[in-house]
Amino acid sequence: MFIKSKSKKRIVMSFLNLSAHQDINTISTNDIIENANISRGTFYNHFKNKIDIVNFIETSISHSLDEQFVNVDKNYDNFFYILSEKVFPIVYDDREYIKVLYEFYEPQLFSFLSSHYSKFLVPYFENYDEKEYGIPKYYVLTFFFRVILDAIMSWISQPIPLSVEEFKKVFYRLINTSMTEICGIVIRR
Repeated sequence: MFIKSKSKKRIVMSFLNLSAHQDINTISTNDIIENANISRGTFYNHFKNKIDIVNFIETSISHSLDEQFVNVDKNYDNFFYILSEKVFPIVYDDREYIKVLYEFYEPQLFSFLSSHYSKFLVPYFENYDEKEYGIPKYYVLTFFFRVILDAIMSWISQPIPLSVEEFKKVFYRLINTSMTEICGIVIRR
């Protein structure tokens, strides 16, 4: 995430530094101002409050991701290519920002990401037969999207995450292997 203004970047970085050591709900505007070593006026020139900082981070990251998803072809044949080759590097570079969003308001973040990006998965389930599997299509789509999102969040939440190249291998292995195969168990109905 690129931030042009030096003072705005200091505020965001101060917020991130503080959130690494304490619960976001306990961080005050004064804490951010003191940590960034800026004046109160400088803070309010850029943000109304810490929620405004979180919204700025979300919007900035979404904009970066949207620029990549624009390149998904009309048949959605290259969705996973765009995801692994273009989006994963952005997610990796912005992992500290994304971790804050995820930890601060995970249900809302999932809802936002789902409504914004799950449309790219819909074509993969065009031939899905609910009668054959006995699982409603909306549930399968939600589950699959959640698996992708949780795999990404588990990756970037590690103290030292795998490189993008290493994670791509893990990611493809995860989504192409059933959970029973991975766990080595048989689940009975």
